Amino acid sequence: MQLRILTLNIWGVRRIAKYIDERVKALIKYLKNKDSYYDIIGLQEVWSKQDYILIRDQLKSEYPYSHYFLSGVIGSGCCVLSKHPILNVYEHRYTLNGFPHKIQHGDWFCGKLIGLCIISCNGCIINVYNTHLHANYHHVIPDDIYLAHRVCQAYELIQFIESTSSNYKTDLVVLLGDLNLTTDDLGFKLIKHICQFHDSHDERIRTDKYDPDCPNNGYTCDLPDNPFATPLKHSKNGQRIDYILYHARNNNVKCIESYTTLNRIPNSRLCYSDHLAVYSLLEIDEKVKFQDIVSRQNNREQNDDVLDNETRDLLESAVLIIKATVERIQRDRLWYGIIALISLIFLFLFNGNPTTNSIYYSILMLIKNLLCLIVIIGGIWLVGLGKPHERNALSSVKNAMSIRLKAPQFFH
Repeated sequence: MQLRILTLNIWGVRRIAKYIDERVKALIKYLKNKDSYYDIIGLQEVWSKQDYILIRDQLKSEYPYSHYFLSGVIGSGCCVLSKHPILNVYEHRYTLNGFPHKIQHGDWFCGKLIGLCIISCNGCIINVYNTHLHANYHHVIPDDIYLAHRVCQAYELIQFIESTSSNYKTDLVVLLGDLNLTTDDLGFKLIKHICQFHDSHDERIRTDKYDPDCPNNGYTCDLPDNPFATPLKHSKNGQRIDYILYHARNNNVKCIESYTTLNRIPNSRLCYSDHLAVYSLLEIDEKVKFQDIVSRQNNREQNDDVLDNETRDLLESAVLIIKATVERIQRDRLWYGIIALISLIFLFLFNGNPTTNSIYYSILMLIKNLLCLIVIIGGIWLVGLGKPHERNALSSVKNAMSIRLKAPQFFH
């Protein structure tokens, strides 16, 4: 049995992204084409519920089963379309997802999550996970204030997949979406090692099969020829942050082909998105339905030492990052408290006599007092609510990692 999977971040941020209507219509037209056959499609950044409804309704005959994961103020942006029945859905919203005062980034308002659709395909139960992790706005570790957030999101993703895919009925696990992690990032390594995922791009059999309109290096974002993207200084050719990862319970799945696609819209100067789509063709050997339990246990024992050492190093690195971030949070709370105290003092200084002050001086003092009040309220919120919430969420994940590190052996 063959399974065709597609994932795409459509860049559907209304009032910010360009030519959304034209791009969404072009995507629908492409997916309605008989030559564009997919079994499962995962989309990210479908921020407008109306865009999702349009896509769902227009593709109803081709993809009769679909689900949109609602979360946060404006939704999660993640949805799944399928030719095969969706039996059940679950979701987990990430505990940490940026900061509300970083309005220019907007991640906090999105309610990013990992969503699960359990799909039945010709008697095979497939867990399809669709996710979109926090964006990387800095790309340099010392300046990346969201590094610990992405590490925590990656570990929560691991915990959710472990908890929901351990059922013996699950034949295949597929993780797709915009991870906002390169293959060298710690979060990606944790996901791949602990969940025992295969990377469809790296393990494809037909390496010469690719879309001639796209590079054959797997890069999906920040491409120099994309008019919607801005190439990065440290990676001028782009980067790979969108994936299709898979793990079969019985090791009976192989990736025939996998490549990036959906670059330029035909007969148009526009691209479908600021990302490229990722397509993978998986082949499932249905003859190998139940693998011998003893054989599988022996294979696992042979690989335990290698897996344990590698995973241990990754987890220890993650714990160090989270510890450093928690320490920084404590310092930040102190500074925010000092700034709020100074603002409180300034609030009562230089106000003069309201009955004798000139109109210009009164306006200046009014502005000064408003600014002081804003800083005081913000400081109180950060010291008493925002930073403690971030600290506790980070510490919770760190504690979970520490428990796994103390275990006599890792269970994958």
